[in-house]
Amino acid sequence: MKTLLSVLTLFLALTVASQNKLADKIYFGGGFGFSAGSNQTNLSLSPQVGYKITDAFSAGVGISYQYVKVKNPDISINNYGWSVFSRYNIVQQFFAYSEFERLSFEYPANFDPVRTERTGYNSLLIGGGYSEQLGGRASFSMMALYNVLYDETVLPRPYSSPWVIRAGIGVGIF
Repeated sequence: MKTLLSVLTLFLALTVASQNKLADKIYFGGGFGFSAGSNQTNLSLSPQVGYKITDAFSAGVGISYQYVKVKNPDISINNYGWSVFSRYNIVQQFFAYSEFERLSFEYPANFDPVRTERTGYNSLLIGGGYSEQLGGRASFSMMALYNVLYDETVLPRPYSSPWVIRAGIGVGIF
């Protein structure tokens, strides 16, 4: 019985220790956006979860959702998608970043304000960013990314420019 209790105690200690190491390697981040004007309202949410492969290199996945409400013409649009990303910390505050995003987006069909159509869109975003620690394990980051798959001759498309600027809060990234 004493041996069994010792084995169980050791197993529990190893389990807790491995979970703490895993918790140190996983981080959460993403962004939230809101804008409103006289004719249009935008709401976006893009949570991410990453895994630190090394102290400098990490990779992860994310999902995104965007709601757009236009008043004139009266139309509501829902866009959603997924992404995979990698991040390399050059120094503590500056990092390189790449992301493949697959977005399913809605757009007015033939400029008809009542009917919408849906199509898929791929983006390959490459760039870098700056991250500032807020306290504890939380940080604020800003990124400038360029979509190398952007083609202005392809319509419809969800983005009006190949440049994507992002800002967000992360927990556990430092």
